[in-house]
Amino acid sequence: SNKMASILFSAWALLLLLCHVIPTASKSRSDAYDMLAASIRRNELSDYDIKTISSALKGLSTTQAALKRIDGTAHEMYQRTHKSSTTLEGDDDDDEDSSGKIGGLKVKGRMSRNAARVGCVADALFAAELCELSASVPSSVSVNHDETEDGTLADWTEREIVFNATIYPDESTNDKQSQSNVALSVLVIYEPKYNGGAGVRHGGIEDLLSFAQEEADDDSDSAESKSSTQPTSSQRGRFIIILSDHDASSSKNDLPYIISTLDVPPIRVKLNRQSNEMASVSEPLYRLAGTLIRSVGQVIDLNDKKEEVSDNESDSEATNDTQKQPSDRPAIHIVGHSLSGAVGALAANILDGRLPMPSSEETSATRWSGFARDRVSALCLGCPPCMSGIEVDFVTSVINGDDIVPRSSYRTLQRLYGRTERSIKGGILGKGVGWMSDAARLTVTGLTS
Repeated sequence: SNKMASILFSAWALLLLLCHVIPTASKSRSDAYDMLAASIRRNELSDYDIKTISSALKGLSTTQAALKRIDGTAHEMYQRTHKSSTTLEGDDDDDEDSSGKIGGLKVKGRMSRNAARVGCVADALFAAELCELSASVPSSVSVNHDETEDGTLADWTEREIVFNATIYPDESTNDKQSQSNVALSVLVIYEPKYNGGAGVRHGGIEDLLSFAQEEADDDSDSAESKSSTQPTSSQRGRFIIILSDHDASSSKNDLPYIISTLDVPPIRVKLNRQSNEMASVSEPLYRLAGTLIRSVGQVIDLNDKKEEVSDNESDSEATNDTQKQPSDRPAIHIVGHSLSGAVGALAANILDGRLPMPSSEETSATRWSGFARDRVSALCLGCPPCMSGIEVDFVTSVINGDDIVPRSSYRTLQRLYGRTERSIKGGILGKGVGWMSDAARLTVTGLTS
């Protein structure tokens, strides 16, 4: 138990580290404000020095913290006034407000949210482990197995690296503002023994319980007899696409580089030809997502074709690739941190068919939109806003506390520039008016939600 506790503590510490943790010590907090001030010192704020901008940011943070405490109290009251319960699946329950089923139980209210939180934390810890693996494996180096028995690439997992490369931004666009400076390190692992869910059903508390049940069955004395009398179900397999990013020109991954990438006006994208529905996306990250799919898509497609040939050789009545059901094909799971998480979220939406591929001269580019419908998912750590106008359940974003990156988009950055400048120019009176306007905005939002 002590070993398990140590492992969980180390994994949790790693997750916090990956989610842009800002130190809480007084001196470190001042350094954080100075770093943010240096990152946003552009356009309207270019006439002010870093110390002036940093002081204004501290004032805004103080008023925002007070409003956050008010909002947090209201949320806690909501949690405590909404009942929760757990009943057996076979029991009669007249209450129609049932949130869902977990294992053999029906749960609702806070219990359902707590269960979902446990599953999300487990998924996030695995994503943090994968991100750490990506950082430890140099580009274009094939390392298929760990020397340890408990590693991500341990022999018993049968996982293997099928793609390892660095993708650089597409410079074909003539619009200098939309050109990305993000270089993407990509590591693709194939896991043939995976037999869990895919798409919306990938991960979560249900997968966690199913894996626990499998381990319990393996440890039971009757496992051998069961395996000899019952046919084993076919294993669908899984591709794990691990992304990490850095500045293509300096190999850095710091806040100024992230802010400059996000401080670009979004573009509108038509979702499909049959309707006029539109979505807003971050153009540099959207283009990079298309480049990512064109790179790793060939690996995934080739594997599907190999499986088809193998099936046809063993069974003359096997269906072809276009007739295979999503449940028979490998799951695709994308993980990434920060900007690479946003690229992964956009790529997942393209592969599921929610977004079209970015415009390309390649005639085969359109085939990738919807290529992995109902079997692709993404988990993003500290992911910034990268699209709006689409609601999906197969992309999960994990945010740590007051991390600024998941709250940074072109619109929010413009708002931050304006509030900072007003705070600098307005002095004490301007800060007081800003506090009152923030309070009024929060009240109106609460009444309309």
